[in-house]
Amino acid sequence: MKHLFEQTLRRITAAIAVVAALTACSSNPDSANVSGDVKVLAPMNDDKAASHYSLQFIELLGLNNLQEVSGKFVHFFFSPRIVNNHLDGVAPKGRFIRNTNGNYVPANDLSQQMTVIYAHMQRLAQMDVDLGAEGINQWPRDVGVGVRVTGGMDNNAFYDGKTDSMLFVPYTQADLPIAVNGGILAHEHFHSLFYKIVLKGLAEDATVHDREFFLKNAGIEEIDTKDDSKSGETKTEPKESNRIVDMTRPQLIATDDDIHAAYQKTLLRGINEGMADFWGWVYTGNPDFIASSLPSEKSARSLSVSGTRGLDWLPTELSVKRSVSTYMTYDLNQTQYLTGYAYTVGTQYSRVMKGFADLIASNRGLDSLTARRQVAKWLLASLATLRSDVEKSSDGSYYNPGNFVQGFVGAIPDLQEKECNYWMAVMNNSISSSDKKQTCKQDGSWKLVPAE
Repeated sequence: MKHLFEQTLRRITAAIAVVAALTACSSNPDSANVSGDVKVLAPMNDDKAASHYSLQFIELLGLNNLQEVSGKFVHFFFSPRIVNNHLDGVAPKGRFIRNTNGNYVPANDLSQQMTVIYAHMQRLAQMDVDLGAEGINQWPRDVGVGVRVTGGMDNNAFYDGKTDSMLFVPYTQADLPIAVNGGILAHEHFHSLFYKIVLKGLAEDATVHDREFFLKNAGIEEIDTKDDSKSGETKTEPKESNRIVDMTRPQLIATDDDIHAAYQKTLLRGINEGMADFWGWVYTGNPDFIASSLPSEKSARSLSVSGTRGLDWLPTELSVKRSVSTYMTYDLNQTQYLTGYAYTVGTQYSRVMKGFADLIASNRGLDSLTARRQVAKWLLASLATLRSDVEKSSDGSYYNPGNFVQGFVGAIPDLQEKECNYWMAVMNNSISSSDKKQTCKQDGSWKLVPAE
């Protein structure tokens, strides 16, 4: 049986071709001169049927130029390079046909993708406002499309904190293109929020993507035209590592400092990725939005799981430390494995958060969208605490995975008993032998406290 989204995308592409053919004789002005609020045909997901995409005329707001699909919310770059930490390059040129109603139809894949990205970015901008995150991101967002693929990289998207941009490499599979997938766009958008609230200036390299590897294999040239000799900075040679290499076999003996740094980075990466997956579900309501474009990721990344064991535990400090130590000690290709492990950790966080949002909906009599967004507000409110806690653990102590729960629960002003019991179960199923069990105590609202 062919994948649902392969069939859906084929229908969408065919429909656009039909519309274009039927309107080919309509007035077709120079789209470079079209600006303002413009209705454009695009495949968008339905809020009520989260996994269903259909063609809709979407009003793109604040366009400066329809041909470049540039305006208030997005500035596109075609096959960009990076100059002084900013995307640099020409604007892509879209092709659009105006129908008899004065609306526009994208005439090729690139134009369609730019239209969809712009539509989702303006919706995500409004979502930021609704959730209290207005002002964290600056608009328009820089987005690179048509990225060169000199290293063979494809089927991927990347938020780059250093340039504050989203980058899309070509999609070569037969399912829903990544650039059209609203959940993946929301996922990357969350990374920008997490980067600015938690990582910037603290742990900027704590992203799952290896930035240098991504830029190299996506063919993105990075140039710094500034002269460091005029900056007044003194360059120092890197210190010799106290890492011991056993030359008798491919084995790396890691120091305690190495393990601590890798632990902190891996756990932060996991939380970042897990909450980004949760954000994609908050935005779309589809717990399998990633599988719509990358079916092979469904079992590992789905937010829907059967049975309670998938929803009531998180990794412990001991288990994360053991896994990181193993990869650091015995594998010279540790980066690849630590990256994969970070996704595993992240998925557990995303599933626990979805389980809580579902509980909020039933416990408070809310519809799913309202419940999802309420939990998203609390998540945003808790990120400053996450940053503070991680900063405190930079002295060699280990940030405990359960501290994220404590910070999140602390951001809920009206926690109810059933909701507190949910997190109590999560915490008590996720502790090492040295950790204290948690209990729920009523003090105005319910609170999660150590058991006596």
